Amino acid sequence: MSDAGFRLSRIHAEGWKKAQELSAVESEDMDLTRAAELNPYRSEPERSRWNAGFEKGIWG
Repeated sequence: MSDAGFRLSRIHAEGWKKAQELSAVESEDMDLTRAAELNPYRSEPERSRWNAGFEKGIWG
């Protein structure tokens, strides 16, 4: 795996971890707008990778 690929996989994991840190109530009330507000990345491809990890962590 390239350095860039490894970095993006870690960003994906960051998103997943953030989703796991949310309470059950926060998870139930989550929508795409709120998820986007939690994303610390503003540029691509990092933003999309974090979103993918977060969505997998919340919605499976």
